Amino acid sequence: MQPLRSPREENHDALCEELLRERAAVLGRAGMAVEDTIAELTKLDHEIQIKKEQLKSLRLRKECPYDLQEQQVLIGEINISIDQFNAVRKRAQRKYYYLIVTREALGLRRHDMIQEIYIIPVIKKKIQAF
Repeated sequence: MQPLRSPREENHDALCEELLRERAAVLGRAGMAVEDTIAELTKLDHEIQIKKEQLKSLRLRKECPYDLQEQQVLIGEINISIDQFNAVRKRAQRKYYYLIVTREALGLRRHDMIQEIYIIPVIKKKIQAF
């Protein structure tokens, strides 16, 4: 049988529980922000890969002035996509930093698992016209 608890103890426990829920919500939002940005990076990377495959198939075709012009346009599109990728990557790094700072502020000091979960890809370099 549990002893009767005072209203003050019950209020304290309720407040502690509410604080724990809020901590979890803050960490969840910070993690989702990083996750969403990484998903955006994955989508952009996929689009870049598709365009690179198109460029590769153009280069394999018999060259004519029209093909060269089409290749130049495609290279320009790829480089624009790479610029977008790198800008989103920078945003992902910032959101990852915010997640780590939030964890530190909440007393969580070990980030090994976080580093394994949220992997930010390396910066992409533009391709040069040949």
